[in-house]
Amino acid sequence: MLNLWPHGMFMNDVLFLLKSFINRSALPILVLILSSCAHKKNSEIHVSEFTPEQLEHLNREALKVASERLGAMVIQAKSSETASRYLSTDLFLKGNMSLLEGDYGTAKVLFEHLLSLVPEDQFIQKKYAISLIRSGLLEKSAEVLEKLYSTSRDEKVGLILGGVYSGIDKEESARKIYRQLLLQNPLNEDACIFLGKSLAVGKQESQAITQLKKCGMKNKKNGIYDYYVGKIQLDMGNVPQALKSFKQAHSKQPDLGQAVNALGVLLEEREQHEAAIKIYKNYLSQRPDDASVLNRMVQILFIKERFSEVIPFAEKLIDLEPENLNLKVKLGILYTDAKKYPEAVSVFKDLLEAAPKSDKILYYLGVIKQEMRDYQESIEYFNQISPASGLYTDSSVQVANMLAQLAQIEFEKNNKPLFIPRFIKFVNKKISEFKNMRVEFSIIKAGFYEGTGQYKEAMESVMTVQDEKGFSNQHKYYLANLFEKQKKYIESTALVMSILDKEPKNAHAWNFLGYSLLERGGELDKAYEYIKKAMDISPDDGYIRDSLGWYYFKKGEVNRALIELELAFKKVPGDVEIIRHLAIVHKRLKNYKTAKTYFESALKLVRVENERKEILSQIQDIEGERIPASDKID
Repeated sequence: MLNLWPHGMFMNDVLFLLKSFINRSALPILVLILSSCAHKKNSEIHVSEFTPEQLEHLNREALKVASERLGAMVIQAKSSETASRYLSTDLFLKGNMSLLEGDYGTAKVLFEHLLSLVPEDQFIQKKYAISLIRSGLLEKSAEVLEKLYSTSRDEKVGLILGGVYSGIDKEESARKIYRQLLLQNPLNEDACIFLGKSLAVGKQESQAITQLKKCGMKNKKNGIYDYYVGKIQLDMGNVPQALKSFKQAHSKQPDLGQAVNALGVLLEEREQHEAAIKIYKNYLSQRPDDASVLNRMVQILFIKERFSEVIPFAEKLIDLEPENLNLKVKLGILYTDAKKYPEAVSVFKDLLEAAPKSDKILYYLGVIKQEMRDYQESIEYFNQISPASGLYTDSSVQVANMLAQLAQIEFEKNNKPLFIPRFIKFVNKKISEFKNMRVEFSIIKAGFYEGTGQYKEAMESVMTVQDEKGFSNQHKYYLANLFEKQKKYIESTALVMSILDKEPKNAHAWNFLGYSLLERGGELDKAYEYIKKAMDISPDDGYIRDSLGWYYFKKGEVNRALIELELAFKKVPGDVEIIRHLAIVHKRLKNYKTAKTYFESALKLVRVENERKEILSQIQDIEGERIPASDKID
């Protein structure tokens, strides 16, 4: 657009000066303005050279100068119809753009001068009033709006004026405007609601409710009035009536999101969760993009641990709120729980970009990669967790366990040592670093040695920490079991008896002694005596049932053994030893197909290489012995 301004002053220059005032960032320009050097741009003065008070003073002066220059343009433009037309157009375009950009101070100055060119233009008056409101000049805005409303009777202008009156604590004036609007248009929903809210704020709740119900009678399909009645009743502490009003609002208008939220929250507070979920779900089937109700739905399903149901709602909410990091964390956890590991990794990697040092996100990624058996990448994530984090200790334990597994695989395949020395170095470092975790890391090291058949080294690793404070009965049983594998029966028995000396009714200790005798192959009566003591103390224990079943098997009472072992399996379905015993018993009964199924299940759980080879040998024996006529149980 062509700009025809006298004295070479262009509109863009004035606009730039105004922006300098508003942004408070172009200090060299402000100083240039004050020194009347608007076109010199080589001054090197920095904001840091001035105090806040000096900056404020400079900006006020700059605004004054820029406004005066713009005023001079307006005066000169009035003498020329062409210049006036061009200036009016340019002022409007730049003022409107400033409003859109949120630069309300600039917009206020531009519309103020534009009004001096077109003082009767109601549209410009409204724009000027809005710029004043946005600039916080409510009193001045009210003056403009009062004049505009008195001549236009525009409902929108009246609503804005009412809001301004409320903003400057002129509630009676606001209510007067709203009542005028309702006389003018009884179906003006906003005027009725604002009047009701104003009355409620003024502690005139009964009048507010009466007014809203009166409006509701004029539009019986609109639930918004019942909703606001419910809000007022809720603020008054009348929850039953509020609940009734919200239900009425929802009944009249099922797609009213405010009513759905309010009703659902009250139902949740009353622990009527299923009713709340039903309302949310029905509403979202029609309005799937309502983020507020989606939030409620995700929250309640998450709390109720209905993880499979919540995922689609959480995914939708993420689409609507991509910056909601807390929701992304929830979605990542949901994916992990549902074993949707690639999706979980994708979510947490996005989160890691936003918070690259978050110990929780690094931990989640480490755990997920561990579940995916991507141990090396899992270790990388765990190793990034800071020693200052509360998750550092546990992440170190997880790294040790994974390095142990990688080292065991390497040992079994007889590969070039890579993970074995790395594992030993890591776990020894952690034993030294964590004084209160020496037992935990020593047991992990022993587990590696046991898994690779190095029972002596495993035993020595455990014995180094047997006097530590954290050395529990479970650790004693583990050490006793290692003694057993080294045929150090005296040491094993003495260790378990030391438990019984302090705890004579320790069922697991008696069971250990009895089962050990069974495995050694002698003293069956003594073994039964110990197992019977354990049974008397803890008759429902699955491990003790397994020992009893194994005793019957050793005695040749195979059917009786099967009954006890099946009971044990029901109580402890994931124990590899119980499964292996069942397989052996079914093999003895020539139920080869069932025996093979149990052996294969045990094979998936076994972690010691020698035991794995033994199970594979049993499976091969079945294949050699089995004939079709022998399959008694399919």
